[in-house]
Amino acid sequence: MTFYEKQTDPSSPMHWLGDMQADYLYPNGKAGDKLFKHIKENDTFLASKCINCSKIFFPPRLYCEDCFVEILEKDWFEIPSTGKIRLHTIVTINTYGEKLNEPKMIALIDIDNTDGALLGIIKTDNIDENLIGRKVEAVFKSKNQREGTLKDILYFKMR
Repeated sequence: MTFYEKQTDPSSPMHWLGDMQADYLYPNGKAGDKLFKHIKENDTFLASKCINCSKIFFPPRLYCEDCFVEILEKDWFEIPSTGKIRLHTIVTINTYGEKLNEPKMIALIDIDNTDGALLGIIKTDNIDENLIGRKVEAVFKSKNQREGTLKDILYFKMR
């Protein structure tokens, strides 16, 4: 079967050996641009609130995902870069499958005063400790080194 042939028999899946190029572009959009510009200049985050259902979005949104109401500029506000660890795991290899020099803890962090969460690296001396529910705070690069991306957040430290 060639690449262009349609598969009609689900009991014989097709496959081919080799690499396949899969380029993609994921733009920040207006809301993402505004958030990242804010992070570049401040040590806080931005959120947006739906006036209809009161859901507070982080990362901020231009419209409510639940009730489809537009979120206006006046409904954006600054929030602290703090949160609570919802769950975490230990990472021992990088995205290329190579062993890391030191294991890292990656966590899903519920951002305070919002209905949103963010993945981040947790800085801890005891990587085997259960940190679920612990309060953390973002540590940013120095302002002159920031680029306006999530990489401006170096890690989250315990509060």
